Amino acid sequence: MFNRDFYPTPRGVIDLMLSQVDLTGKVVLEPSAGSGNLIEYALEFGAKEVLCCEINEDLAKICASKGRLIANDFLTVRGEQVSHIELVIMNPPFSAEEDHINHAWNIAPGGCQIISLCNWQMYSNSYTRKRTEIKNLIHLNGTIENLGEVFAEADRSTRIDIGLIRLFKPKADQFEFEGYFDMEEDEDIQENGLMKRNEIREVVDRYVGAVKMFDRVMEVNKSLNSVINPIAQHMSILFGAFEKANGRYSELRGAEISREKFKKELQKSAWKTLFDKFEMQKYVTQSVIADINRFVEQQTAVPFTMRNIYRMIEMIHGTRESRMNRVLVEVFDRICSLSADNSEAGQGWKTNSGYKVNRRFIDTWVCEHDNRWPTNYVKVRVGHRDHIEDLIKALCYITGKNYDHVIKRRCFTEEGKEYWAHNSLYSFFSDNRTPWGEWVQWNDFLRVRGYKKGTMHFEFVSEEVWMEFNIRVAKIKGWALPKRTDKKSKGTERTRGAGVEVYEGTLFN
Repeated sequence: MFNRDFYPTPRGVIDLMLSQVDLTGKVVLEPSAGSGNLIEYALEFGAKEVLCCEINEDLAKICASKGRLIANDFLTVRGEQVSHIELVIMNPPFSAEEDHINHAWNIAPGGCQIISLCNWQMYSNSYTRKRTEIKNLIHLNGTIENLGEVFAEADRSTRIDIGLIRLFKPKADQFEFEGYFDMEEDEDIQENGLMKRNEIREVVDRYVGAVKMFDRVMEVNKSLNSVINPIAQHMSILFGAFEKANGRYSELRGAEISREKFKKELQKSAWKTLFDKFEMQKYVTQSVIADINRFVEQQTAVPFTMRNIYRMIEMIHGTRESRMNRVLVEVFDRICSLSADNSEAGQGWKTNSGYKVNRRFIDTWVCEHDNRWPTNYVKVRVGHRDHIEDLIKALCYITGKNYDHVIKRRCFTEEGKEYWAHNSLYSFFSDNRTPWGEWVQWNDFLRVRGYKKGTMHFEFVSEEVWMEFNIRVAKIKGWALPKRTDKKSKGTERTRGAGVEVYEGTLFN
């Protein structure tokens, strides 16, 4: 029974596989069921029925008691046997995983999602024709993620890296866009007010219309190229699909863009368009933006329907507090790590608890002074200020200030000219020509002073905002409330009008 391909899927790995899937009412196929762990999980979370295959006779008896056994050898299953399934979940034998994944794709009906584990080496070292085909299949129709050594602590363990493949098989012909406009038309505004439904419909409508038009356009291009080919040797124009490179449209010679590639790239861009409409970049740090980008990549394997978009919006809206808490902690820890002088904890900021960031702090490697082109004004290094700009987003969140109003406050240069300040430190100093070593108010929250050696000093303009920032982080970190003291010392006074009480070492509401 326990052959070289038998690795029962641990519960934690199944959680990773199906974390984005609603199993309720679905008909599921498990092609290599083993002892039935995936079958049990699917039924536990609401699957209507689980069809299964298992080539080992002893294990097949176990699986037949949990799901509906339709064959022993999955590779013999025909498309008509599984034409009604909606989801395939599989941990195929790694000795034949390419065949199993490819067969699952070929027999699955349109609209079916396929979620499969694999040996990561199968994807990363695609030196055979079969592996190359699987890699292309993933590129055009889904995503893959390296889960690492998730079987290291399993009942039967292995220390190889495991990949998680997610594929979505498009519906065919007239059914391809079935359900893309399945939301109620008379309800124009969402409950959370983030975005009007008619705006969502417009984005989906443009996506669907463009995909439908692609085949017609490519056929006309092919015909036109055929007509002009005999007389076009001295012409640099070729009709077809083009790709933007470095901000310009450049021809992709010898690499015709397929319909699948066009759909994926357009869907990816459409998701990002929606995120632009939500103006998500205003409210999250760079690491959270990276998470959002991963989310966008994953969603290319999901139909770009109004209902799926609505669910995504609800997810973002419902997790806003947790995301912003992450922003606050990231910024706090970043400031503490830059210098021992930036917090009360000094060198022990990683292990101490109950400390706070000082009102003045220093960031390194922010400014630049080119000896070849000396300048009298502060210059900020491109790409070295994102974490400080994240702080502004966090402070807007905890103070309730409008981000747009904060970044558009008026400031004055030494010449008395008026400029609009931007969120970017780089833009701010480029516009305002501030001399080295002079304090200048960047925005409502911070004053800044740049030095030629590369450091920049920051100071909270408002003591109340500075205290509130520390209070919020202390609460998120779960630091214990110290014994109250009436001792009057720096950083421990009770501040009137701030809505806070200050205790020795830590600040709390």
